[in-house]
Amino acid sequence: MRILAFTDLDDTLFQTARKLPEALRAQAATVDRDGEPHSFMTAHQVHLLTHLLQDATVIPVTGRDEDAYARVTLDFPSWAILNHGATVLRPGGTRDRIWDSVITEVLEGTDQQLRFAAQAAEHISMLEQLDCTVRLHETNGLPMMVVVKHPYALQHSLDRMASAWQEWLADARINLRYFANGNNLTLIHPDITKEAAVQYVLEQERQDDEPVFTVGLGDSLADAPFMNLLDFAVTPRDSQIMRALLDTPLEQR
Repeated sequence: MRILAFTDLDDTLFQTARKLPEALRAQAATVDRDGEPHSFMTAHQVHLLTHLLQDATVIPVTGRDEDAYARVTLDFPSWAILNHGATVLRPGGTRDRIWDSVITEVLEGTDQQLRFAAQAAEHISMLEQLDCTVRLHETNGLPMMVVVKHPYALQHSLDRMASAWQEWLADARINLRYFANGNNLTLIHPDITKEAAVQYVLEQERQDDEPVFTVGLGDSLADAPFMNLLDFAVTPRDSQIMRALLDTPLEQR
């Protein structure tokens, strides 16, 4: 039986130096734009990934775009899902053109909403002196999502930005999906999801008769839907998923 492991990257397989004391850094996993080590793995994360790569086909499922994914120094030779599901790379690293055409059709007609939302975020950051960065990401020449960050991950600035931006989005009746995780506030088309891209790759991998066992790894609530498509789900301790589970009374059944 083949094993397919679909895994988020940041805060699942590795984390930035800011989040990990130097004594716990077992291996570098990404570099910054200057080529310097930026994110690191613990010994447990190295051990987990080593065994996954030995026994399974490991498929990254990440919010990173192609430039940021190219700065990951770990080797994933199979499929990769980037841009929160907007981009699928085939084994070998070429873009899946069928998926590109699906996403292009999805994005048509939403470019103005995304541009207005990016301008609003920049305006809020300037007026409130929050020092946040705003980036409008594109795919196939079309605006695809807006990501707001703070260069020093100041929680007060991010909380204020999140509150003011969501208020503006509601008033402007912007019909896009908003979610937050760590230092990222993200606005994206509601039909662009990690789970849709995972489902597409699963369909490609299940075209033969060999049984497939699947597992999903992730840390954030945005990962939970794609993880729920699979046979088993794994999340790090103290992850956003675990915090939400422990804070929410669950019905026993």
